[in-house]
Amino acid sequence: MDISHISLSRTNLSQQVADHLEEVILSSPTSRVAEKLPSEMKLAKQYNVSRPIIREAMKLLQERGLITLKNGSGAYITRPETDTVMNAVNRIMQVDRIRNEDLTQVREILELSSVDLAVKKITDEELAHMDAILSKFEDKTLPLKERVKLDEQFHLAIAQAAGNELLTMFIGVLTSLLRDYMGKGILVEGGIEDAISRHRQIFQALQMRDPEAVHKAMADHLKVSSLNVQFFDKQGSSPKKRG
Repeated sequence: MDISHISLSRTNLSQQVADHLEEVILSSPTSRVAEKLPSEMKLAKQYNVSRPIIREAMKLLQERGLITLKNGSGAYITRPETDTVMNAVNRIMQVDRIRNEDLTQVREILELSSVDLAVKKITDEELAHMDAILSKFEDKTLPLKERVKLDEQFHLAIAQAAGNELLTMFIGVLTSLLRDYMGKGILVEGGIEDAISRHRQIFQALQMRDPEAVHKAMADHLKVSSLNVQFFDKQGSSPKKRG
């Protein structure tokens, strides 16, 4: 990692150091996940700033999901996790007052594209993985948190079968943002049975490699999910019986 020829203005030094290090990490052909960054002392000398400024820059990079700070060991390059992107999107939604309905609409666009791609290339191994997820999901005694986690895993498995890493990441972000609604939807009377049935329909259509059937099964499932979001937005935080 080459950190040289650095020129900083004397304002917002920690931000400038963080921005420069981010550029180096992302653009350097030699930067690798788990690679250790130079020590605080070395970075302070290279940037001609104090160690507290370097520490603040490291915190900024950690917030961006680009490094992990390990006590007594130093800073290591890391891959930004889905939660990092999710938190950024969540802040944007709150600041810009973006509606949950808009979120579910974007989810529908991406999930339908995901399943349309997956049905063309899904492997027997990927189907076996989905079947294993659904077998656990169909246990009606599962705690709510575990059921929602399996729900997310199923949708991510479809995205992974589609073969597009960016699509998988975005779907992971959207399902994470809608996690509370997914849980509440299950608590609606008959919600568990409905969720089990709809997920199985999607799986069976994938298993048959039937593009029309899988698109319809996913569209129907997402329509119900969207209605749950709208319902709970109107009712507040407590799940109630619809109708």
